[in-house]
Amino acid sequence: MIAGLRAAAAAVVCAGAVVIYAGAIVICAGAAGAGMQDPLPQRLTPEAVAKAFPGAEGAGAAEGAPPIAAALRGGAVAGWLFSVADLAAPAGYSGEPFDIIVGLDLDGRVTGAALLEHYEPMIGPDLIPEEAIQRYLDTLAGARVDRRIRTTGRRGVDGVSGATISATLMTGAILLSGRKAARRAGIGEGAGGGGGSAGDIDLDTFAERDWTGLLADGSVAALPITRGGAARAFGLPDADAGAEADAPFVELYAALATPAAIGRNLFGARWYNHHLSLLSPGDHLLVFAARGAPLSRAGALRLRQGARERALDPGGFLPRTAIRIAGAPRFADHRLYRLPADAGFDMARPWTAAAEITPRAAGFSGAGDEPAAFALEYRLPPALIAGGGDAPGEAAPAEPALALFGLVHEDELADWQLIWLDRAADIAILAGLLAGLTAIFALQDPLSRRRRLHRVLRCAFLVVVLVWLGWMHNAQLSILNVLTWAQAALGTLDWTLLLIDPLILILSAYTVLSLLLWGRGVFCGWLCPFGALQELTNRLGRLARVPQIAVPETVQEKLWALKYVAAATICAIAAGSMDAAGKAAEIEPFKTAIVTMFDRSWPFVAWALALLAAGLFVERFFCRFLCPMGGVLAALGRLHLLHWLKRRPECGNPCSVCQASCPIGAIARDGAINRNECLQCLDCQVDYYDNAVCPPLAARRRRLLRLDESPSAA
Repeated sequence: MIAGLRAAAAAVVCAGAVVIYAGAIVICAGAAGAGMQDPLPQRLTPEAVAKAFPGAEGAGAAEGAPPIAAALRGGAVAGWLFSVADLAAPAGYSGEPFDIIVGLDLDGRVTGAALLEHYEPMIGPDLIPEEAIQRYLDTLAGARVDRRIRTTGRRGVDGVSGATISATLMTGAILLSGRKAARRAGIGEGAGGGGGSAGDIDLDTFAERDWTGLLADGSVAALPITRGGAARAFGLPDADAGAEADAPFVELYAALATPAAIGRNLFGARWYNHHLSLLSPGDHLLVFAARGAPLSRAGALRLRQGARERALDPGGFLPRTAIRIAGAPRFADHRLYRLPADAGFDMARPWTAAAEITPRAAGFSGAGDEPAAFALEYRLPPALIAGGGDAPGEAAPAEPALALFGLVHEDELADWQLIWLDRAADIAILAGLLAGLTAIFALQDPLSRRRRLHRVLRCAFLVVVLVWLGWMHNAQLSILNVLTWAQAALGTLDWTLLLIDPLILILSAYTVLSLLLWGRGVFCGWLCPFGALQELTNRLGRLARVPQIAVPETVQEKLWALKYVAAATICAIAAGSMDAAGKAAEIEPFKTAIVTMFDRSWPFVAWALALLAAGLFVERFFCRFLCPMGGVLAALGRLHLLHWLKRRPECGNPCSVCQASCPIGAIARDGAINRNECLQCLDCQVDYYDNAVCPPLAARRRRLLRLDESPSAA
């Protein structure tokens, strides 16, 4: 009878939780209004103008394609107003476009920015408030578009923790569209386009084209090399090429990707914008690709133009994203290179890319190691050259700031590297936290022999995880992180975006490693901020004598399946729409309880509080039955290598102490520990070593006492 009542109570709690969750999803699923398709004058509302260009009395007529409008003050032009959607066609972390109205003064400085429209999964009235993003955008006022905008520190992504990648992509869109607007308006260095006469290059005009079209007009240059041709270049007789002398050996490609007509077609708008945001004004983006053999076999790559020559140093290569243009061949390798403005090359004039290949690397046995240079001529299509003549004079660039103890200039570092430098203290603290956790597992036997020490150390660790890792730094892993890693692995997401949040990346790497060693329990039991919140509130509930519900084993086994169903459902939804998957992932109350600290609308707060309330009666209720992240980790951690939790032959028969004391019911009647459900809390190990609690040890202790008290012992 009592078991039946307990089972019914557990079922009611689960049903209530699901109903609240469903209600939250329905309420949050409203669609956002569209506005990016409206003409620019309709988007230049008084509110947007006031944010983007404080002090402006209004906007003039929108001119050009894409349009920009004059910001008027006292009847005169004080600067310019434009839309990043029009000038940069950006896409956010979700892959959906966003729009920001930006103001630019006559000195090429950002005057302000007004966020108009977005579809970012972490930003909204019930997530990271749009006001927080707007406050971050306000800090960009005064930034020059002819310099890199540093997105850390004083203009820091720290101000929008939880939406780091979205803020970085928005900053890049403002920078790129600001440079385009500056060129249109003839403002400062932003009017120039790059080294040499690159100011004559049309960087902005775009029309969608396929791979064949880029090859046809020379936007992409190709050099096919047959096996016989390679042999002749090495000074070998044709016979060394074998019967396949006319067979393709390798085909090399090169392109100047800075113009939108080339780069945006190669990478798509989102990644083209991202790559250009890593460049300083005047730099150029070069693309090299190979079909048939990887470029690593091509030895040194060099650029030549007249008497000028430059070896492509490893430090100049940028992280790659896929070449997404329709009709492109399957490349064996491709590289992106940042050619700095001071390299002295005039990219409006013809240049040569030379790849040095050694005979041995090419597979010609018996040949020497003297390389041959295969030269690929490149000439920018005339349609992309706006005019001739020398580049306008440029002011001397400001001396860049130093970083890494003065060893490098900040301009030489990517945004993610600057973020890691700025967050070095946080990274060091996290490293110490993870090292401490590793020590806990390495020394779990002596720790488990000290019940009080174990209790104090565990509670203290969970408090640090909740407060410092969760509430202060929002380092809460969720199933959305799993989906993001899957996107990066499949090539649909630029993996360099994962580097922007170092704490999440480090925590993810440690979780993967611990998953292979110990299973899901390390993260779920020790490093999950919401899991820590559940356990700490349950401990407080026990102190307040809240009755605990022991879910029957047969009922629990059925409820465990819910988290796997939730995980599979979200992953299936993500295959069709990441935006919809983000809404479905609201079953995880992490954004509410950890990222926003309950600063959301009532359905989300009610859902999180309902789960915490359930956890007062059933410890770790959400972790055990509903967490999709836990379901993924449990599935992936089934083949962990280490089994450090000790058991005795008496465990389960006749002893059931550990089964009763396990806070999450992960120990079966027969004494076996279900590793998929175990959270590695070590409570069972504390009982294992306690000779006042563990029956086999207690019996042994009593026997020893009787022996000590016997007359023979005397």
